[in-house]
Amino acid sequence: MKKSAILTVFTIFILAVLCIGINASSELPDVSKVQNVYVYNLENDRVLFSKNENDRIYPASTAKIMTGLLAVEHYADRYGELITVTKESLGSFKGKNLNLRDGEMFTVENLLYAVICGGANDAANVLAYEIAGSHEAFIEMMNAKAKQLGMNDTNYTNANGYSDSSMYTTAKDTAIIAKHAYLTPGFMDISSAVRYEIPQTNKSKIRYVYNSSYLVANNVEKKYKNPDAMGMNAGSTVEGGHVCVTAVTKQGITNFYVLMGGHIDEEEIYSYKAANELIDWSYENFEYKKIIDSTEMICEIDVALSSQVDYVVLSPEKSVEYFLPVSVDIEKEIKREIVLNDNKLNAPIEAGYVAGKIVLSYDGKVISEVNLVTKNNVDRNGLLYVLARIKSFTKSSKFKIVLLVAGIMLFMYIASVVGKKLRGNRYRYKYNRYKRK
Repeated sequence: MKKSAILTVFTIFILAVLCIGINASSELPDVSKVQNVYVYNLENDRVLFSKNENDRIYPASTAKIMTGLLAVEHYADRYGELITVTKESLGSFKGKNLNLRDGEMFTVENLLYAVICGGANDAANVLAYEIAGSHEAFIEMMNAKAKQLGMNDTNYTNANGYSDSSMYTTAKDTAIIAKHAYLTPGFMDISSAVRYEIPQTNKSKIRYVYNSSYLVANNVEKKYKNPDAMGMNAGSTVEGGHVCVTAVTKQGITNFYVLMGGHIDEEEIYSYKAANELIDWSYENFEYKKIIDSTEMICEIDVALSSQVDYVVLSPEKSVEYFLPVSVDIEKEIKREIVLNDNKLNAPIEAGYVAGKIVLSYDGKVISEVNLVTKNNVDRNGLLYVLARIKSFTKSSKFKIVLLVAGIMLFMYIASVVGKKLRGNRYRYKYNRYKRK
């Protein structure tokens, strides 16, 4: 009795723990202290979570994603070129900088790391000037690129992201530029560096550039560091709050996380806290699920002209996996519609013959269409084939024409025979009358 009671209590405890674990993993993290959020899956072009994603907001440091992207594209394989800093190229800036000096010389690579990895505003201005010939011309390039990528709610007014009343973007637009930067060769290598050393220049000793994102860097704050997170961008302004843009690739899944307008207090920088919680949540609650298997027998279809079988089974041409919430019940929530090319097949039939398709839908949206194919060969019976051809021919228009022509010819023949017979009878009648006379 005691053993049974203990076993029962232990079983209930285990089930309770499992239930708590399931509920915890499916619960969305608290993002109440981050104004704008956008979580996007690359492979499936799918939004996993969003909050105020279309609100126009200050881009803050995320403007440097665009600056860095244009610089990487412009210089491509010319990272070794030298650039001399001038007062004109430095222009006006505030915030984070590397104290670049008039007349100081750097390689393109040095400045790319300063901007993309370290978030230096003075380096952003210098690159912008060198690429376009003026800061104004570079801003035009930024906005043209934004329009080209479909960032329709974005307007840049400087290369470094320092707040300006005329400059705005959205979390959704920021995800678009983040995705494009991610797919541009070279950008992620730079943005994900933990630290970069700028060698001694003609006007300065060695400088060290640390990643601007606490998800990657470990020189200031270590509690937010995430080994799976890539750099992308992070920073803050008074008007725009704390921003954090990162990408994670694991389990064959790449997700982007855009958090903007994050609050800060004595305990937390909430853009980082929420980013880490959203990373865990997204990988716990979304996965590739097999929604149809190539071994499944979907339906049967009648077969004619075979003495072996009178039907064949149709199966999917291939198995299909789809990126879905873990909680989705495949049998109940994935809708299936079978569309056949014909209601019957004629032998011979080769294995792999496409007889139709199956349409798979989730949440009212078609997510895949798969050919339905025969799995086995079916031979034709010769006698049945001949009889079928005869039957088919008797129903054809040719047969009807032939039958009509034959009928006409037969009628004409009968008419001719009857006519001859009648003429013969008349002749005999006249002959017999003549003899009697």
